[in-house]
Amino acid sequence: MRRISFGELAHTDVFFGCPEVFPESWATRHSFSLYRDAPRPCAALFFVKTDIQVSFFPQNGSAVTATKGAVVYIPTGVCYHVEVQGGSGGTIDTYTVNHRLLDDHGEEILLNDAITVLCKRGEGRLELYFQKLDETVHRTAEGTVEDLLAARAAFYGLLSATVAAGADQNQSYYAIRQGVEALRRDWNRNERIEVYAELCGVTPAYFYRCFRKWAGQSPVEYRNALRLSHAEAMLRNTDMQIREIAETVGFEDPFYFCRVFSKQFGQSPRQYRHSPEG
Repeated sequence: MRRISFGELAHTDVFFGCPEVFPESWATRHSFSLYRDAPRPCAALFFVKTDIQVSFFPQNGSAVTATKGAVVYIPTGVCYHVEVQGGSGGTIDTYTVNHRLLDDHGEEILLNDAITVLCKRGEGRLELYFQKLDETVHRTAEGTVEDLLAARAAFYGLLSATVAAGADQNQSYYAIRQGVEALRRDWNRNERIEVYAELCGVTPAYFYRCFRKWAGQSPVEYRNALRLSHAEAMLRNTDMQIREIAETVGFEDPFYFCRVFSKQFGQSPRQYRHSPEG
């Protein structure tokens, strides 16, 4: 197996069969552990369609979290498990596109050697590409030449749209990088967002616009997500009182902390601490 970039992929002759597409609902199932101990047999593109949070935990490496609009690349051979928070009954929450890319020598090509977020916020444009690929692949049952070629074209269209969305977000990030890095350092401080805009030499309105384009959420929502991640760990690993945890992670009002936590995790901090998952 060899790793290449999207740029190299565009100039490489690639061979692949028809991709497999799996639309899934996570309303009643909140974990996936098929590849916890067994290496994944092929690569995949994973798209989050609804307002859920999907966390990938590889055996080697850091956890990766994806929210609505994100596209995640999962390489062949990685061992990992998945945990999902949320899920909307009666609808598709995610798409998984299994595929295997080969060069002209039959060697497998990987776009990365670790689980990676390719695009944080694809919005509706990427959803349409995943839907189109799903519909096209399911028409290939008869194996007609037209349908097989259409499936290949749809897969290339999906790759192209993912690259474009990722590049668009990277441009937004570089415009506000200094402010984003400062906000990450100050995650438990209640600093005004305008301060981070000033660090970048841009107006608050422009900072907000670029930040949302890059992260798919506002700066305050992003900061709250960082705080809740630390709060979750404290609930699991310490005996600190909930009021103390709220103050430590930067919430001045413990009632507001409980409300935000409950919205994110579907249960109060107290319930989470005493649940089997907590």
